[in-house]
Amino acid sequence: MRFFRYAPSLIILFFISMLIAFPEKYVQSVYNGTLLFAVNVLPAMFPFFFFSGLLTLLGAADALARVFDRPMRKLFKVPPVGAYVFSISILSGYPVGAKLLADLYSANRLSSKECAKISTFTSTSGPLFIVGTVGTAMLCNKLAGYIILFSHVSGALLNGLLYRNIKTENTSAVPASALISYDNLLSEGITSALKSVLIVGGYIAVFNMIADALSDTGLFGIITFPLQLVKASEDTLSCANALITGIIEVTRGCLELSRTGLGPALTATCACFLISFGGLSVTLQSLTFLSKCKIKAGFYLLSKLTQAIVSCGICLPVCLLIL
Repeated sequence: MRFFRYAPSLIILFFISMLIAFPEKYVQSVYNGTLLFAVNVLPAMFPFFFFSGLLTLLGAADALARVFDRPMRKLFKVPPVGAYVFSISILSGYPVGAKLLADLYSANRLSSKECAKISTFTSTSGPLFIVGTVGTAMLCNKLAGYIILFSHVSGALLNGLLYRNIKTENTSAVPASALISYDNLLSEGITSALKSVLIVGGYIAVFNMIADALSDTGLFGIITFPLQLVKASEDTLSCANALITGIIEVTRGCLELSRTGLGPALTATCACFLISFGGLSVTLQSLTFLSKCKIKAGFYLLSKLTQAIVSCGICLPVCLLIL
């Protein structure tokens, strides 16, 4: 029991020791993660963070809630404001859906269990990252990006149906206008967007270094050892390493997938799995906000795993038919 108590501190000390022992390598690793964020993620995410923030400040939640009142209640058994969280999440990407849930919970518009239920279909990546960054820039196949996007969003919606019967308590109806502040609207939007996007960049940079450190210690080789025993091809081993990396940090994992020799259908399906699961980096970003809603990490990870499996089940046959 003492080991588990001190495990987080020991893990942190391990990474600090790696930085001290090999400063040139891991400073470069953090730099590479920062560069990956600046070139591939920042241009795709910042505009959506900014404009979605303005929509929130302008009170778009009530408008969407009125339109999607019946579908939200009938399909997912959640308050209609869930439609607003879903819409902004699929436009903006991780971790905007989690942040909106935290805001709505703090404003007493949603209960903890309602937030948990809504989180099962509103934790999504954005179209600019999926189509622009992964599909076009990494896979050099815009069509594959659109297939991944379709599978990802469809998987999220079906995932919400899997968790629709979680019992929730009623909450008092508080108008969304309570969340609105018209003072310095543009300034607040830019400040919020910069803060959110820098948090994402920090996680990508740090987890890029963590992935390198774990690879250097031979952990990836241990995990892929069964594949080596059966003499799997180099492409299969490269794919396995990319998936392990993507489970740690999704952006780098997708980049490494694009460098494997797998066919377009399998590459797109694996990328869909990583994007839908989100990786540990995205998980910690989201849990930073969802913990305020009293959502347990175990429940969130389970819902992301089922979402990734469902999304892959949609993506693979579509890719085989079209790509």
